[in-house]
Amino acid sequence: MNIYCDGGTRGGVICIVHDDKIIVKKRGVKYTNNELEYLALIYAIEYIRTNQLTNVTIYSDSKLIVNQVNGKWRVTTEALTKLHEKATTKLSKCCSVQLCWIRRERNKAGIHLDRIKASLRGHHNY
Repeated sequence: MNIYCDGGTRGGVICIVHDDKIIVKKRGVKYTNNELEYLALIYAIEYIRTNQLTNVTIYSDSKLIVNQVNGKWRVTTEALTKLHEKATTKLSKCCSVQLCWIRRERNKAGIHLDRIKASLRGHHNY
């Protein structure tokens, strides 16, 4: 089972895609792109736990987030440290869940966020 997640600074939104279900949540514009990527991952993990899903691969196009959560890269900022701890703690409570990097053009959540951004171009109320 696959879940795709992404965060976007335009409009401060996060998105996850599971099968044909697309969930978009507005998080606010006060977050950086990396913070929104973490928030999208955390939401995906919470979705997995709420729906009692197992054997899930979460795909993200953020190499930073994927490599930090998978222990390959260090977390160097305070804001990301807190989100990293939250994500890894929640992930450790899930059964058979792995996090993998995927190219942006293959990330279904990112593609959906791109559509939202395109529809918002020229609009000041987003």
